Amino acid sequence: MTSIARMLRPSPALVIACVALFAAMGGVGYAALKGKDKKKVRGIADQEIAKQASGLRVGNAVNADKLGGTPAAGVQKFCSGGAIKATVVVNTTGASDNAFNNVPGFNCFQPGNLTSSVQLERLAQGQYYVRFVGNSGPNASGSAVATMVGGDGYVSYDLAGQSPVPGETVFIVIVHNAAGTPVDNRTFSLLAF
Repeated sequence: MTSIARMLRPSPALVIACVALFAAMGGVGYAALKGKDKKKVRGIADQEIAKQASGLRVGNAVNADKLGGTPAAGVQKFCSGGAIKATVVVNTTGASDNAFNNVPGFNCFQPGNLTSSVQLERLAQGQYYVRFVGNSGPNASGSAVATMVGGDGYVSYDLAGQSPVPGETVFIVIVHNAAGTPVDNRTFSLLAF
């Protein structure tokens, strides 16, 4: 008898899915309910959630599009101070020595452009310019975290003393093997903020 009762009892995942469905439909169905009916529905949902996932409650539909009272548009301001401004993961195999080439990546200065807003140029063995197109002005990125992706060794970065693109801040990334020698044909990541 106990095992049958457990089988008929909804799983926490089902309860959460129902709450998500309720929230998704909330704009239409929930709004159509009258005051008493809204209280009943919220009470039933709260009871079920309390049984399956204690501590959770059905939220206020008015604030469903906000995070802690902040509208979604106010959470991440593109290119604002302290925000992640750009990121790229680059396999340096075959990198060009004579020009910037597009590499896939994210650049807040050109949101939505994931194909040509980040560029790479090989300077010498294991040394590369990384350009986030439009990285300029008071919110330009000048700090980053660089890491090796797979393989041995490490990655370091600096800002180009004299930018190859006037007015833009450009990073120089150096990829080292375990002995500290700059090497090509490795993959690194750069997260700029």
